[in-house]
Amino acid sequence: MRRIVLIVSVLSLSAAGAPAALMPVGSGASNAMVVINFKDGAIYEFALAFDGSPTGIGLLDIIETETTLTTVREDFGWGVFIDGISYDGHSNMGFGGGEDWWHYWIKDSALDPWQAPMYGAADRAVTDGCSDGWVYGSASEPVPEPATMALLAAGAGAAMIRLRRKR
Repeated sequence: MRRIVLIVSVLSLSAAGAPAALMPVGSGASNAMVVINFKDGAIYEFALAFDGSPTGIGLLDIIETETTLTTVREDFGWGVFIDGISYDGHSNMGFGGGEDWWHYWIKDSALDPWQAPMYGAADRAVTDGCSDGWVYGSASEPVPEPATMALLAAGAGAAMIRLRRKR
């Protein structure tokens, strides 16, 4: 019982660091998610609506068009590299050594795990239900969406109720 209470407490604390709400941007019949984790711990999530099949860079274009998010891009001829992202007073720019650069992550569906692709965001064909993640200063995957945290907390709560009923 104490273990379940501890799990729920940890999940509650983790959810407190997550963004309060998804920021909807774009228009269209398909949906995707973009999660941006700044080195200072700020996390932003954008729920995108789109038509067609944009690239990972195209998702950032949609966000930049409708918000104050800005990106710095370097085109090396073989691909586009995101060298900086700024939003809502948070900014990480350039290569700062070690892991201090923008890491790109993808999920093809909500049920898939995050993975670091073997290609860049300019080469990703985004489809309905995909998620892209950008993390600066850490090679770890993006922080889970609030909905994921809520599902984990609900599962832990259901387990607590089952244990109480068994007693």
